[in-house]
Amino acid sequence: MHDRFRRTRLRRTTRGLAAHVQPVFFLPGVAMSVFGALLAGDARVSTAAVHALAVGLAVYVAHLEDGYVDYYVRNEDADNPLSPTEIRAAIGVSSAAFVACVAFLWTAVGPVSAALTAPLVVLGYLHAPHLDAAPATGTLDYPLGIALATAGGYATQAGAPSAPVVALAAVFLGLLAGINVLLDLLDYDHDRRVPKRTIPVVVGPDAARPVAWAFVGVAVALLACSSATGVLPPRAAVAGVFPLGAAVTCIVRALSTDRAVSLFIGSTYCFAAALFVALRPGLLP
Repeated sequence: MHDRFRRTRLRRTTRGLAAHVQPVFFLPGVAMSVFGALLAGDARVSTAAVHALAVGLAVYVAHLEDGYVDYYVRNEDADNPLSPTEIRAAIGVSSAAFVACVAFLWTAVGPVSAALTAPLVVLGYLHAPHLDAAPATGTLDYPLGIALATAGGYATQAGAPSAPVVALAAVFLGLLAGINVLLDLLDYDHDRRVPKRTIPVVVGPDAARPVAWAFVGVAVALLACSSATGVLPPRAAVAGVFPLGAAVTCIVRALSTDRAVSLFIGSTYCFAAALFVALRPGLLP
C-alpha cells in the first residue's frame, strides 16, 4: 500500500512538473534566443544552446511561481498537482540550473552576455504576484523578457549586442506589448473579478484596443526610423507590413479579440522571418 501511494504521488508530481511547461510561452522565448544567435552569423552551438536553456528555465520558473500564486494565494485555479513544498523545490532546482547557465556564459563569452541573461529569472520569479498586478509591468514584463532573450542570444556569439539587434529588440518589445494588451482583453472578466489591474481593467475594454494599436504603431514607427537612419537595412522596413496589416485588418473588419490575437501571433512569426531575411540574407540556402 505504501509503495503504491509513493508511485501515485510520483506520477502526480511528474505530471505536475510537466504541466508547468507551457509551450505557448516557452517556445517563443527559446526561439528568439536562437533567432538572436543566428543573426550573429556562424553560431557556436554550445553557447547558443546554453542561452536557450537559460531562457527556458526562466520561463519555467515563471510558470511554477504563477501556478503557486494562482492556486494557493489567489484561488484562481481549480487545482495544482504540486504541493507548495514541491513547487519551491522545483523553483530552487530550476534557478540553480539557470545560475549555472549564466556562469557558463560569463566564462565562455563574457560579462555582457551574462548580464543580459541574468534578469530573465528575476522577471520570471516576480511575474506573479507582483509584476502581473500592475498595468505597466503586467504588459511589459514578458515582452521585455523576449527583448532580452533576443539581445542575449546575439551576445552569446558576438560578445555584446549590436545596434541593429538593440533596435530589433526594441521593436519586438513594442509589438509584443500590443499583443499582451489584446491577450489581457480575453481575460478581462476574470482579471476584473480577481482583481488584476491590467490595462483593459484600468481603462476599460473599449479603450484598451486603441492602446494595443498604439503599441503596434510605435513598433512599426521605430522599425521605419531605424531603417531610414541606417541602423537597420532599408529593406527591413518592408517587414512592417505584417503587424501594420494585422492592425488595419482588425480595425476595418472589427475582428473579435480572439481572432485578433490569432492574427497578430501569426503575423508576428512572419514579421520575425522577414526581419531575419532582411538582416542575414546570406544565411539562406
